[in-house]
Amino acid sequence: MRTLPSVNDVGAVVSAPMQRTGGTPPAENAVVIGVLSPDEVESLLHRVTVGRIAVSIDNRPYIVPITYAYHRGSVYAHSGPGRKIDGMRAHPHVCFEIDEVIAPAQWRSVVADGVYEELISAADRRDALQLLGHTNDTAQAALDGGDGEILFRVRLTERSGRFEQRELR
Repeated sequence: MRTLPSVNDVGAVVSAPMQRTGGTPPAENAVVIGVLSPDEVESLLHRVTVGRIAVSIDNRPYIVPITYAYHRGSVYAHSGPGRKIDGMRAHPHVCFEIDEVIAPAQWRSVVADGVYEELISAADRRDALQLLGHTNDTAQAALDGGDGEILFRVRLTERSGRFEQRELR
């Protein structure tokens, strides 16, 4: 089993084991694309904080970056009103993607299907703000709903992960 360097929560480079798909051993310096284990997928979802959410609007894909927090199988985020929110309200089945690029030909990614849920109750909104790191007085307007801030979660229903790395022999 080979390892792929990554960056931990404090910015240090660490190595995590990667599962390589079957087949013949790679040639020297060959590029290998493999499948992340479920634990590796979970780890990446917790570690990365910027992802992309895709929604269908008028039968066309629309994808935008979001900052998020991952907790118990759901992605939590916030947004102002606009095209993304209108699209998710109309079509709550969305796709979510994250990636971690270490170097050229050295990355990991997760793609997940999910269902959009707007957070309405004060308790749900408070929990989401806390997960997102908004714990000071400026979060009060979002809790009150007076600033137009929309808090939501995407409950991930299916997820898969891939990686690419160079095999050094």
